[in-house]
Amino acid sequence: MENSNTLQVTKAFLKGFPENTDIETVHLYRMNIQPCKGCFSCWGPTVSKCVIKDDMPQLLEKFLEADLIIECFPLYFFGLPSQMKAMTDRCLPLMLPYMGNTVDGGTFHELREGLMNKKLLLISTCGYANCDNMYKALEAQYDMICGAGRYQTIFCPQGEIFIAPNVQRQRNAFLGDMTEAGREFAANGCLSEETRKKITRPMLSPQGFELLTSAHREKFGIHK
Repeated sequence: MENSNTLQVTKAFLKGFPENTDIETVHLYRMNIQPCKGCFSCWGPTVSKCVIKDDMPQLLEKFLEADLIIECFPLYFFGLPSQMKAMTDRCLPLMLPYMGNTVDGGTFHELREGLMNKKLLLISTCGYANCDNMYKALEAQYDMICGAGRYQTIFCPQGEIFIAPNVQRQRNAFLGDMTEAGREFAANGCLSEETRKKITRPMLSPQGFELLTSAHREKFGIHK
């Protein structure tokens, strides 16, 4: 939660938004979100409503009220963390049943009315030297859920710089760039390709990052 590398990145990004922006942070770890039962009542008897009595209905209401939804999470094993995956599965009430729609030759569940113009931004950090191919599986899932090009991403490599003691200069410079990116996003609703490349490029060389992660592994007793 508060010690999350990704949350630090997200907070720096939101720091660039105007002061009067109404921002609410929701920690999934603190919520009671049960797994989807696959009953599909939200597509039938209780249309667009889930029958499970937990915290998910109030979160769905927040989604409906928001102009921008930011999902921030770390990449652990090439996909969504378990809490985020459970929440995503429970978003089924926001989608229409499949009615023969095709997009680029594949099936696609359309979003319910009122959601088509929502902005969705994914912010994630990972512990790899770069993001090449690391998010392919996750992006494929969101392409099926939202449609390719209907959400935006900020995927940042080398998350260890947020817990390493000797890279404060690189860390502060990166967080400053994230704040500027947030200011641009708030003004334009998107990021320029130049800005996107700036905030998603590796902060250290592969050799420098290897030295950093070696020290990290030794500190936490991680061995081959």
